[in-house]
Amino acid sequence: MKMASSSGSWLSRCFITLVFLQLPLRVSAPSPGRFSSSAVALAVILPVLGIFITVGIYIIWKQRRSKERLLYEHAMEVENLLSDHAKEKGRLYKALKKLRHELKLKRAAANSGWRRARLHFVTVTLDPDTAHPKLILSEDRRCVKLGDTRQPVPNNPQRFDFVVSVLGSEYFIAGCHYWEVSVADKSKWALGVCSESVSRKGKVTASPANGHWLLRQNRKNEYEALTSPQTSFRLKEPPRCVGIFLDYEAGVISFYNVTNQSHIFTFTHSFSGPLRPFFEPCLHDGGKNMAPLVICSKLQKPEESTVPKPEEKGLANGDVALQVDPLLLPAQAPELLPLTDMILSWPSDIGPALQGLKVPSF
Repeated sequence: MKMASSSGSWLSRCFITLVFLQLPLRVSAPSPGRFSSSAVALAVILPVLGIFITVGIYIIWKQRRSKERLLYEHAMEVENLLSDHAKEKGRLYKALKKLRHELKLKRAAANSGWRRARLHFVTVTLDPDTAHPKLILSEDRRCVKLGDTRQPVPNNPQRFDFVVSVLGSEYFIAGCHYWEVSVADKSKWALGVCSESVSRKGKVTASPANGHWLLRQNRKNEYEALTSPQTSFRLKEPPRCVGIFLDYEAGVISFYNVTNQSHIFTFTHSFSGPLRPFFEPCLHDGGKNMAPLVICSKLQKPEESTVPKPEEKGLANGDVALQVDPLLLPAQAPELLPLTDMILSWPSDIGPALQGLKVPSF
């Protein structure tokens, strides 16, 4: 009995021990189904997550690389532009330097031309038989301005009846001739040369085709060469005295600003028949253009090309005559001119007889 009891106790301990040993294994060991789903989920998620991370890193790298490439291309473009700009700047600088040199030469040539032109200075007077009835001429016929009323003058064929103009008494059919006119304190005027055959009656369009080669001031610093079409321009320094030069054989009529010794404009034409100086003081312009045009009796110094002081003798209608101060160029010696450059001019009363006159060559 005792032995049997011992055997049973030992068996019981063995069973309990086995049960005790199996219990943790049974509790900790997962079921085959549960282990399979977790492993599958983990096996799927991890590679997908790795792929997403890899793709994201690639996209970020590619975008950064693209931005770097764009920045590099932009930097190269800017560098090329700067290089081209530097080259263009160099070319422009050289071109500007060349233009400045050419302008300097042209100014020197124009100044030289103006000084040569002054060697052919002539005395010009106004022809009263051609003056518009409203124009008032001085006794010495060197000054003209616009009056308020028409004067009782003969309506001869030579007289302007619409344009307030007057011609010079001289006829030029050959040679070189130069004269100066003071335009100080005037806001409008027209000066130049016209053909003896120009129409004097009614409104006429002044142009080279109609026998006019004129320079006109319209406003304070607005000038026009009466070409066809008209050539408008401004001057750096408005002239107070204008020089007009005619070279008949060369077909040139040039205008100069005596104030600063600069060239203004040049007409070129093949002349035929007598030419005469042209003067138009223009309308009063609301009282701003009351000053007269004054033909200079002597060459004016550039720094003193202003309105001359009036004399005591009177004009028609009680106006005061103006006379130019006798000023010569500094250190200018008289020169003998060739026969072909001598002044060929006659009074207006024999001018019409010169139509068609041929001058022999010397």
